[in-house]
Amino acid sequence: MPCFLDFEASSLTRGSYPVQVAWSDGAGRLECWLIRPAPEWNDWCDQAEEMHGISRDMIEEGGCDITWLCRRMNRALAGKVVFTDGVHLDRFWLQRLFVAGSFMPRFRLGDVFKLLEPRLPAPEYRAPDLLQCLMTQARRDTPGFAHQADSDVRYLLNLWRRVRNHHPAVSSPNPGRRVLPAVPTEGFNAHQQTASPSLAGEPR
Repeated sequence: MPCFLDFEASSLTRGSYPVQVAWSDGAGRLECWLIRPAPEWNDWCDQAEEMHGISRDMIEEGGCDITWLCRRMNRALAGKVVFTDGVHLDRFWLQRLFVAGSFMPRFRLGDVFKLLEPRLPAPEYRAPDLLQCLMTQARRDTPGFAHQADSDVRYLLNLWRRVRNHHPAVSSPNPGRRVLPAVPTEGFNAHQQTASPSLAGEPR
């Protein structure tokens, strides 16, 4: 099973930093940790706090040590591609975390949509909103709330299962769809005039 990861952060600005991380391993086991901020991490956004429900006091009092967390993540995820649905932001926050902990990550992040897309029917054989429907179903199957790292990782696990086990009917070709044979071009004179079939045999 693929591994998945999600961060919650202090804001969406360049000064933002991770306040919570969750990940799942190859067996689907999940870990979730609050992150005690580094001394130089001062950014904060009240709107972000409203979304994820994590206060600055919570991470200062109950967050885990950054160095310990970096070691823990490397031990759990070493050598793996860990998928996320916000890969650019999550890479930024992963870098901030590991720089603060003076570590290098021994795993890399991947885009979950690049993982899922090859497992869906080709675009011409599926409903245009198939992936969106599967995402909605996966979110409905997931306890908790969006913008909580553990809940979001459970959502990604559910989405993976939905895509992997999607009903085979969605990949059936449209019975009304016709594929026309290719027109042979060998020996065809582009300047040759031919009579229209509807006029063939009629006097000129």
